[in-house]
Amino acid sequence: MAQTATHEFFPAAAGKVALVEDSFRHEALFYRGMDGFLDGTLPFICEALEAGEAVLVAVGEAQAERLADALGDEAQAVRFLGTEDLGRNPGRLIPTWSRLVSALAADGRSVRAIGEAVRPGCSAAEFEECRRHEALLDEAFAGGPSWRLLCPYDVDGLDAETIAAARSIHRTVMHEGTSRRNGAFRHRAPGPFDGTLPSPPSDREELAFTARGLGAVRSLVARHGERAGLPRSSTEDLVLAVNELVTNSVQYGGGGGTLRVWRSPGALVCEAHDRGLIRDPLAGRVRPPVDQYGGRGLWLVNHLCDLVQIRSSLDGTAVRVHMLV
Repeated sequence: MAQTATHEFFPAAAGKVALVEDSFRHEALFYRGMDGFLDGTLPFICEALEAGEAVLVAVGEAQAERLADALGDEAQAVRFLGTEDLGRNPGRLIPTWSRLVSALAADGRSVRAIGEAVRPGCSAAEFEECRRHEALLDEAFAGGPSWRLLCPYDVDGLDAETIAAARSIHRTVMHEGTSRRNGAFRHRAPGPFDGTLPSPPSDREELAFTARGLGAVRSLVARHGERAGLPRSSTEDLVLAVNELVTNSVQYGGGGGTLRVWRSPGALVCEAHDRGLIRDPLAGRVRPPVDQYGGRGLWLVNHLCDLVQIRSSLDGTAVRVHMLV
């Protein structure tokens, strides 16, 4: 692909952003190729290390290796995070960042992180949930410890729609080591549960449930897990996750609902639909207090499944969970 002029990503009216103390800064880096990635991330990391800040990096394996090589001995001062630290599900990212940043900021240090949540090769569903995750970050970390999160986007590997969506949810954009206000930022992004999910396939299995039918729900999911060839541990996790969803439907969604189960390419998918409404935009993304009674269902579901999609309105709530096969 030919090189594109800078103004494609940086509006002419953009200005340099002054640093704000004790705040969260959510920035985007649009790069082309490995050289572009290094040109954008290395100054960000080196500036942090010179200032004595803690640095976290969660990027692809190839990018992590090149960063470590370029940093040399200073790479020992950077904590590189793998998939075992973050997990596949974007619903786990906010609590993970919160835990890591809080621990590092406990001694008064500022924190910088690089997190490439949206990578080429993700499914359309993963792209969409990553976008919704990123749109929640400003709300999730407002008023907390001082830290900066730089989100790299591979312009050559991602489609134009994904890049446009990324521009709309980042207040600032990093270019040649300088943060600039993003003229494309939308101050009122869509809610995390707005919209609808794609229709399930016609060959899905469907089961209406109430409080007396939860055993049948668990049996149905276990049977589909076995048929799909899921490892036993993954099947058990999926059964537990769906049990949490249908229990929530019984308690808060009108006394029952409908469960749908089907195979998609590479995954077993279950969806619980009820008449309830989820109002908290961070539901399932904030660790419940130890002494809190209830309210752990969506938290558990996010940590048990490979992908979780939630859509909720006055017409009802649908929670769709994916377990990779």
